[in-house]
Amino acid sequence: MVFAITFEGMKYIEVFDQDGLKAMKISEQEAPKNSDFEVKIAVYAVGVNRADILQRLGKYPVPEGVSPTLGLEVAGEIVAIGCQVQGFKKGDRVMALLAGGGYAQFTVVDYRLLMPIPKHLDYIQAAGIPEVFLTAYQTLFILGGVRPKEQVLIHAGASGVGTAAIQLAHVWGAQVSITAGSDEKVRFCEKLGADKAYNYKTQSWSALVWEDTEGKGIDVILDCVGGDYVEKNIDCAAFDGRIVLIGFMANARAQEINLAKILQKRIVLKGSTLRARSLAYKSDLINSFNRDFKAAWATKELKPIIDQVLPWELADQAHQRMKQNLNKGKIILTIS
Repeated sequence: MVFAITFEGMKYIEVFDQDGLKAMKISEQEAPKNSDFEVKIAVYAVGVNRADILQRLGKYPVPEGVSPTLGLEVAGEIVAIGCQVQGFKKGDRVMALLAGGGYAQFTVVDYRLLMPIPKHLDYIQAAGIPEVFLTAYQTLFILGGVRPKEQVLIHAGASGVGTAAIQLAHVWGAQVSITAGSDEKVRFCEKLGADKAYNYKTQSWSALVWEDTEGKGIDVILDCVGGDYVEKNIDCAAFDGRIVLIGFMANARAQEINLAKILQKRIVLKGSTLRARSLAYKSDLINSFNRDFKAAWATKELKPIIDQVLPWELADQAHQRMKQNLNKGKIILTIS
């Protein structure tokens, strides 16, 4: 008896060496198959993240057992479903948090990492939600413990995570300050809900933060910059302040740290990423996020901020825009 072996192909974005550079091209490979607890998604849109750029350059190792294809958040339609999946069915519109595999026509993901797409949002808008809103939520609320009326400082306020964090903190009732790299971005963040906004290229933001809080300082600081920002964060932190580091766009090393100030102010300095977290952690994070902010989606108090939408053939252009810090909000690739 001869058994036929079926091959279901799909297109995906492949990273390859081109004259010593890490280039990208659309290639074809076998489509992934979902397991009992997974769904298979026809991907219609994928969010671009700085982690994609780092992985492309070989600076962000892929977790063991995860697809090496770029892409940490997608939106699309469920086309296959495992026998242990609960709460979802074929044909559902979903957005998903991934550890990899998003720059492709199909991806598979555990159903506990899915979120239904709100009815008033399309696939492009939904693709700009999972990674940045869950990262911002984890940073501010799970790690930072933000409480209403506390002072929050968000660096890179016009970034994807920054625009999500501004909205979450504002809806929660916190007082929001941000830093950004241009007056245009400063005004943009103020319209999103920032109470105070500083152009880090032209203003001494740490001194101004201390002055504007009347010497009380900031309770929770979200930092994706690192480098000399760490010292300045400590300077403008409040007593019992919490500083959460989620990246180091400027530098992975902080040269001048005054440990005495950390002791005197009882500052807590934490570092975290989301990608390598366990399934259980991510699932709990999604459930907590939905519990706290599901109503805010329904009332449209929260919204994904889309900077630019490009076909996936122009993925390199999307990466270049993000590398140059030109984006205000999310860059989305559409999959064809």
